[in-house]
Amino acid sequence: MLGVILIGVILISIYVWQKISLSYWKRRGVPGPKPCPFVGNIGRHLIGKCTLGKIMQDIYKQYESYPFVGLYRATKPVLLVRDPDMIYEVLVKNFQSFRNNEFYLEQKSDQLFAHNPFLLRDKEWKDTRHLVTPGMTSGRMKAMYPILKIVAKNFVKFIENHPTASTDGIESRQLTKRLTIDYVAKSAFGIDSKSFDSYEDISEFNKLANQFLSPGTAFSFVFMLAQIFPVIIRMNALKLVSKNLESRLVEIISEVVEYRKKNNVQGKEYLQFLIDLSEEKHFGIKTIAGHASTFFLDAYETTSLVLSHLLLNLAQYPEYQDKIREEIRKHELENGGELTYEAIHDMPWLDACFYESFRYTPAADIQAKLCTEAFEYTPTNPDFKNMTVKLTPGDVVILPFGIICKDPKYFENPNKFMPERMFNKDQFLKSTFSPFSEGPRACIGRRLGIMQAKLGAAVILKNFRLSVSPKLQQPISYYPYHPLNEVKGGFWIIYTKIE
Repeated sequence: MLGVILIGVILISIYVWQKISLSYWKRRGVPGPKPCPFVGNIGRHLIGKCTLGKIMQDIYKQYESYPFVGLYRATKPVLLVRDPDMIYEVLVKNFQSFRNNEFYLEQKSDQLFAHNPFLLRDKEWKDTRHLVTPGMTSGRMKAMYPILKIVAKNFVKFIENHPTASTDGIESRQLTKRLTIDYVAKSAFGIDSKSFDSYEDISEFNKLANQFLSPGTAFSFVFMLAQIFPVIIRMNALKLVSKNLESRLVEIISEVVEYRKKNNVQGKEYLQFLIDLSEEKHFGIKTIAGHASTFFLDAYETTSLVLSHLLLNLAQYPEYQDKIREEIRKHELENGGELTYEAIHDMPWLDACFYESFRYTPAADIQAKLCTEAFEYTPTNPDFKNMTVKLTPGDVVILPFGIICKDPKYFENPNKFMPERMFNKDQFLKSTFSPFSEGPRACIGRRLGIMQAKLGAAVILKNFRLSVSPKLQQPISYYPYHPLNEVKGGFWIIYTKIE
């Protein structure tokens, strides 16, 4: 009898807790779709029917003229921001009230991956950003550019000799990963990744990198769960980077640093910046490895995905390929056949296609920010309903970067790839197009990402015509449990050599 009563009390408690949790926005007068018990508004995502971004996109469309919408990511109340002025308030004007991203790791839990500035909070974030920003200046990028050019040259040879490049095509997500991992290996770890040595297999370093975010890995699944249920990341025993992976990366860094010190070798890449910084700030090999490992997420995963989307869009819209080739020929004629660092940043069509691809097929749809200080917002734009929201520390806001840039209210023919619109990108309504975010927490690696992707695209277009392979699964869809917009079945593209 006592057991039955206990079960009854537990069930009633769960029911009451659910009712209170799922009435959070209603009690605050914030509109939003009705949630379901336990799954909130993201049931379709939890059972693998669609991405979390697609859920947010559907809700975004349903609440036209509302500045914000209250919804539930499972049992967690989150506020989807629709008003660009509010996005700007969150990122820039009231940065102090939203200075932290929701997703984070404590360094005591994961000493390697937790060095990524995106995952840090408060003083740790501020101190780390201050430390590593000097390593991402335009001067540093120019110094590293020759390394990237060597990688790009090997990349072209790899495609030229690929057995299926001009027939069935190449799955180009794995192809661009070979490019970016070779650069990460050389610039952040000071080694040769050997990523172009084999068509049948990938290198050891490539396999190490793939333990981070590749679809289907335990890491990607845990990463997805942590976005929906952030409480799990606070379990000190949880490590997103395995002990074996951590040990191997620290071992690689240790060997390179020891060799350089013993032989008085000075490099010009990011690793040398970290070595010099470690001597100045007195931190050890593990910290160097931690900072170097941030390249796996930023310079490897994200940049290769951005480049893959760009190449696929150019394969689908081939008329823009010739425009970029004309720019390449012009700059090579002016620079003795060389594609210089300055040239990469002085090609209007390459720049326009790069940013339009970012808008048309964003690498990610949403970003979650944590409210850290009390905040109140009432829209001033008459296009939105006059309503007020008051947020308190601990509330989460969702910024729909990849959704708002597809809104016909701000972009004409948003579902069409139109690079021409990017010639006037500085005139876009503020916070409707923010590929690298805005404000103090804007991506510090944007110069590196842009340089990698633009050079990769330029050397490919100079040497190959791109077309869509029959192996591409259409219509295109994304893996539901991946934090980035990874194409199901892969980015299949045919590369025809230009003689």
